[in-house]
Amino acid sequence: MAERRSEQLRARAGPLARLALLILACAPLARAEVTIDVDPVRHPRAAATLGAQRVATALSARLDLVRLLAESIGGARASAGLARVQAHLLTAVGAGRLATPAWRRVEAAATRLGDHALHLQALNQLANNAMLVGDYPAAQRHAQAMLDDLDAAGAEDDPMRGVAFGYLGTLARRQGNFDDALAWHRRAVELLREHGDEVYLARALSSLGTVLRDRGDFAEALDAHMQALELRERTGDQLETSYRNIALLYRETEDEQNARDYFLRAIEAAARRGDPEVHASVIGSYSSLLNDVGDHADALALAEEGLLIDIAVGARSHEGLQNLEVGRALLGLGRLEAAGQHLEAALEIGREIRQSEITSRALLHLAELALRSHDGLRARGLVDEAIAQLESIRLRPQLALGYSIRERIAIAQHDIAAALRYAHLYAEQRELLLGTQASRQLATLQTRHARSEAGQKLVLLQKDNELQAAKLRERELQQHLSLVALASLALLFALVVWRFAGVRRLNAALGARNAEIDSQRKALAEANAQLSERADALYQAAIRDPLTGVWNRAHLHEQLDRRLAACLAEGREFAVLVLDFDHFKSVNDAYGHLRGDDVLVAGIAAIRSCLRAEDMLGRFGGEEFVVGLEDNSAAVAEDVAARLRREVEARLATLPLGAIRITVSIGFASAGQLAQPTVDALLDAADRAMYAAKAAGRNRVVRYATPA
Repeated sequence: MAERRSEQLRARAGPLARLALLILACAPLARAEVTIDVDPVRHPRAAATLGAQRVATALSARLDLVRLLAESIGGARASAGLARVQAHLLTAVGAGRLATPAWRRVEAAATRLGDHALHLQALNQLANNAMLVGDYPAAQRHAQAMLDDLDAAGAEDDPMRGVAFGYLGTLARRQGNFDDALAWHRRAVELLREHGDEVYLARALSSLGTVLRDRGDFAEALDAHMQALELRERTGDQLETSYRNIALLYRETEDEQNARDYFLRAIEAAARRGDPEVHASVIGSYSSLLNDVGDHADALALAEEGLLIDIAVGARSHEGLQNLEVGRALLGLGRLEAAGQHLEAALEIGREIRQSEITSRALLHLAELALRSHDGLRARGLVDEAIAQLESIRLRPQLALGYSIRERIAIAQHDIAAALRYAHLYAEQRELLLGTQASRQLATLQTRHARSEAGQKLVLLQKDNELQAAKLRERELQQHLSLVALASLALLFALVVWRFAGVRRLNAALGARNAEIDSQRKALAEANAQLSERADALYQAAIRDPLTGVWNRAHLHEQLDRRLAACLAEGREFAVLVLDFDHFKSVNDAYGHLRGDDVLVAGIAAIRSCLRAEDMLGRFGGEEFVVGLEDNSAAVAEDVAARLRREVEARLATLPLGAIRITVSIGFASAGQLAQPTVDALLDAADRAMYAAKAAGRNRVVRYATPA
């Protein structure tokens, strides 16, 4: 407003009048300060941050005055130069909100001047500031403008393209679109890895690891974060971020000790960096772990300090997360009214900036609060809203918590059937989230393997440095001998003999070191081979049923989900068969569980003989198994099911089971039968058909009948 008024008046004024008018026009430029009360004794960092923001506000107003005066005297180019200085100064002191108008002026000036690099820099800063204050539509526009700018310049491999991909991926994650987020971050990592920019590559790997963590892919997430940490240990850029991300990953896998260790490293690294916003982010994350383990008093102190800092700097997204942890801590301390205020504030922020994680978590904890206040109706409404949102975005850690709270509500309302159903859903999510113990061991083994390999490379580099030093010493010796030979011919023979002996000693030393390196390389190769074998064995143990050798439930569900998505995308048919062994309990009762195991092994061998190599087979639980078929119509699926039934009946008839006749009842359903085909919906439909086969007399195949 002040700038437009100045432009209108300048058009009608002389030079001296123009100068006076510019001074008057700057009066409205003073920005409103952040009006929060901070106790400098309890929260010194927050008080210092607030003071810095106030100084930045005053500085920004004065810089606006200087810029307008420069424009009056030197024109638009001088104004653009000072706007760039102003933007850099405010960004450097952490006043991103105040720097945004200056960066907009820099962007406009760069457009007029045709400065491609400056334009990209301004768009990058504008996107970053928009992310800080939670203005996600603006961040989306700036990131897309970066890509448009790079496309226009034909800069296909520019690292700024990877930075733009990263913004789009982070936006997709915060809005709950995890598949899109994963795709954007993978593109960013691929581009930046090819370009060789270690700073931006580390940031992209950290963002990728965060999305993988949210999806429950902990082993791959840990690998991405460890790669980012290795790069940051070399560059020194945002080291605290990697420590914090690894700590959060260990927190999700319930490894409290490792989580604490990495959080403390993150806090130490953030203190060295001296950025209050970074410090607030780290202590806010640490407070979440303290709330998880019941240390609510310490969690409250850290989260309150982080909240004050984030309010001061205007970090809207972080402000919502800090309100969540303050609310959780107060809830744990029994201060229900205060907890409700902070959780409602978090919910308001989450909905305002459309960040799914904040919204869903706030709903869950408000449901806990309502449950503790004996308001079952409100608790149920809140948690059902949260579960509906979490099921759509597949945020598994929070979804498991939602099912757990819903189970407690059902118990409180004496709804035993609902309580059992949500208990089953909670257990299923935990199994998908954490996997088996072997999966966690595999992740740890892979990480240790990578660290061991890096250590071996370091040893080889050290040996190479020693060889280079020995060669330098040899050259120095040669120069010394040449000078001595020129100085005294009388000592030439003795010096030559001495030099020859020295060279032999050096050659012997070099030979010994080469032999040592070869030995270490062989040992490393053997160790790598053993680690690969162990990793493969652990992986197979993690995904296989130990009795029958088919896939276990968690891995089967994951593969069915992936194959179904591919079939739906390509317009191909997909069918699921659910098989249950008839009269199996009679075998266990009459002959014991070992004979029952023999029946299952023989039955699975018969089933395998009827399936193609690409067909899926897994154990769903007990004597119940599942077969997944791609590219098969309902008629073909029914033929396969009939063939399976006959083969199992014939094969098991040869077992010495007396009068007991073991057969299979099979139900099947195809994706084309369902309006919204998902793995769970297909399994449910096929399971219903299997129970219909049981009810009809067993040893038969029944196709799922679509409800009228």
